[in-house]
Amino acid sequence: MAFGDDGPGETVVEVLTGSAFGLYLHHDGRPFFAPAGWNPEKGIATAMDLLGWTCEFTGGSAEEVIRKLESVDDRNRAVAGPVEMGLLPYHPGLGQPIGADHYLLIIGFDGENVVVHDPRAHPYTVLPVAKLLAAWRTETLSYTVADFTLRTGFRRTRQVDPADAVRRLLPIAADLVAPESSAEAAEGAAAVLDAGLSTSLFFHLADFMVCVGARRRNDAAVVLARHGYTRVAEVLDHQARLIGSMEYPLVAGDYSAAAATMRKLAPTFTQLEAELRTAIRA
Repeated sequence: MAFGDDGPGETVVEVLTGSAFGLYLHHDGRPFFAPAGWNPEKGIATAMDLLGWTCEFTGGSAEEVIRKLESVDDRNRAVAGPVEMGLLPYHPGLGQPIGADHYLLIIGFDGENVVVHDPRAHPYTVLPVAKLLAAWRTETLSYTVADFTLRTGFRRTRQVDPADAVRRLLPIAADLVAPESSAEAAEGAAAVLDAGLSTSLFFHLADFMVCVGARRRNDAAVVLARHGYTRVAEVLDHQARLIGSMEYPLVAGDYSAAAATMRKLAPTFTQLEAELRTAIRA
């Protein structure tokens, strides 16, 4: 969305962040369908490097980002984030931190209100900049990053064929899978589910992490299959189906069923790493 017509598309960028490869359990019991040690800031840096893009970076000061926003419009877009999803005022029924990070594309600012495209399905949303700033603080997230991080001035530094970018992702992804620790995290998440969920942990999984985990793996399966990595894609598709199948049991309160699915997920990380290593050698 920030790259415009010159970019490879939102799905490819998301896959190149490496977010779809791995699983870890945060110290507070929250499962994350992402690699241990990974966070979106690292993922964005990886994707932009693989694609040959750069941007200007601002963070830490509300006053500074507001000045930057004054030059934002539909042709000069900005990416705000991470923000705390639970504090975004247009998400009905939240209104409190849930520890879920998110990114927004800002396409307008009139001094009081911002116009954002939220890739989760909220185009052209208008909200007071004060409300955005409140959600733009990061102390509730699972990793450390400065408040008010803003990216502007996206530009290409070199021409990269998306197929080459995907090929260069393979060894990065293989390292990110970490099959033993991911499998251990899946078993740990199953134990957390067996013990029952607090309200905050329920929202983390049911309103955020399960849908994100399933979508990211499905996107990765589609992109990798498109570029000929069929067996890797098959494992990712299997993982996406397992993760996605947990949504209804979670909402229905059948945590034991969700736990059983987590345990089925555990051995798939060894399969995923093996197929990635085979694809690298091919």
